[in-house]
Amino acid sequence: MDPLGGVSPVMELLRRQMSENLEKLRRAGGRSASARAFPQVSEQPVPATLRQSLGVRIKALDATDPQYQQRATALFVESVLGAEFGEPAINDPEFRMVVRDVAATMSADPAVANDLALLFAELSERDG
Repeated sequence: MDPLGGVSPVMELLRRQMSENLEKLRRAGGRSASARAFPQVSEQPVPATLRQSLGVRIKALDATDPQYQQRATALFVESVLGAEFGEPAINDPEFRMVVRDVAATMSADPAVANDLALLFAELSERDG
């Protein structure tokens, strides 16, 4: 089973939240450098390299850490946004704030948080 294949609702929430955050940035400062750094979100499938790198990063976390779900969610958001928007977004000073806000929004939804917990468990169990 492809653990990222079943998270399209999560990806859609992430894309929607990211779009909302970008719109807020654009309204707050006109067309700021931050807003220009992020291209339009596309409807692309999750690349295999993203699955692999996310799996490695999730496995590196301590599953007994009380903040595991929060840290894993932030890694998920950071990985997906990094893959989606590239180096300019990752290097943007407001990127961490966007990652934090999107991760918090996703964690606040019990269904999404449950889907993410299942994803993280699957990624942690995968070989390679």
